[in-house]
Amino acid sequence: MTETTEARRYGEYDIESFLGKGSIGKVYLARHRRIGRRVALKTVHLEQKFEDEQDETEFYKRLQREAELCAQMQHPNVVTLYDVGYDEDVVSYLATEYIDGESLLARLRRTRPLPVAEALAIGFDLLRGLAYAHSKGIIHRDIKPANILLTAEGQAKIADFGVARPLNSSLTSTRSLVGTPNYMSPEQVKTTPVSTRSDLFSAGVVMYEMLTGTKPFAAPELSAILYNVVNAAPPPASDLNPAVPKSVARVIEKLLSKRAEDRYAGASEALEDLDRASRDVHPHPSSDHETIAVPLDDDVTTELSTAVPLARRPISALLFFGITLVLAGALVASIFVLRQRVASEKPAALLTPAQLQEAEAKERALDAARTLTEQGRYEDAIRDYDAYLARYPHSVVARGERDEAQRLFEESKPKAEITETAPRPKKKQDVAEPPPKPPGRWQRFKKWLRGK
Repeated sequence: MTETTEARRYGEYDIESFLGKGSIGKVYLARHRRIGRRVALKTVHLEQKFEDEQDETEFYKRLQREAELCAQMQHPNVVTLYDVGYDEDVVSYLATEYIDGESLLARLRRTRPLPVAEALAIGFDLLRGLAYAHSKGIIHRDIKPANILLTAEGQAKIADFGVARPLNSSLTSTRSLVGTPNYMSPEQVKTTPVSTRSDLFSAGVVMYEMLTGTKPFAAPELSAILYNVVNAAPPPASDLNPAVPKSVARVIEKLLSKRAEDRYAGASEALEDLDRASRDVHPHPSSDHETIAVPLDDDVTTELSTAVPLARRPISALLFFGITLVLAGALVASIFVLRQRVASEKPAALLTPAQLQEAEAKERALDAARTLTEQGRYEDAIRDYDAYLARYPHSVVARGERDEAQRLFEESKPKAEITETAPRPKKKQDVAEPPPKPPGRWQRFKKWLRGK
């Protein structure tokens, strides 16, 4: 059967179109029959047989683990899991958030390197998503462009937690090579225990590739790639792309430290450092004169250039009164003229046209984000606030409003639901079957999980 004539229904989902092939099967665009929600339906269709029962058990454990981990997470920069389907007690499909966009891998195939501002925006989203996953005690272990999805608006979301595992988990052997070679951390290559800092190394590789257009450890052969990951130090990103600020290159260099303890302690710390470093992308105006902050509204300020005032000189009382009388006379004589002209004259401009235009643009950007929040479009509002904060990172009001939009977004997110299809009837056997074996720990765990 072809992709268009295969089963048109999975559980409560009707298939609309074929999206492509994934690592474990096919991916469809589907719609929930009852509530109309569109999802990316990740089905399980294995083309190769398992070598033994242990491999099959480990495979389905990994699928179950992905379902459990993704069900815990609700974040704008992490693909949301909506539903899990079971067939004969094993996972048969995962219904996840449908991203109407493309992967970062596809984006890099069209443009290498990415514009610095775009690459940094994706880097910010990636670190935010990792900070959230790590706060839940989850290590992704396979951060790479193919697992980063971009919405039509450019927001990045981390996908495919299939090889992820909880911190301190012993479910998978630590002596197995897990991940994608070009994006592995040194500890993954050496098959030693990994931590959240392993994901930070992989994030540094992705950011390096976005900013330079090249993979930092690329080589013709797999063994050479793995050697480079452990031993080779790539040139600074700013050397390969002069448009990259050196401060940003230093952040990436720290993310790519060979020793895990030399990297950032967490994704949040890396995010703060990248925020400070990225200010070089939009340098603040400078001048040899003093600057005066003039508030235009509750969150928009600009700078007025003023000459350094002359030092005050002491004057005698007689001279002071003389000057006062002259000025008073001139004032009285000019009042009439001023009254005639004030109605027709425009007030003196306190801001240059460029400064006024920037202030108006900032206010419009905030108003647009606030309107989206009021309409309940929290993801779009968060995206607009992130864009605003990337340009004006010190905006207290914007950051507070973004946090509120984030809170409302998380409250509005539906919880993952578990759908279980009826087990297939087993075929009758002509010969008597041996008595069933008592259930093992894994079968008891799955039975307990279904009971929840």
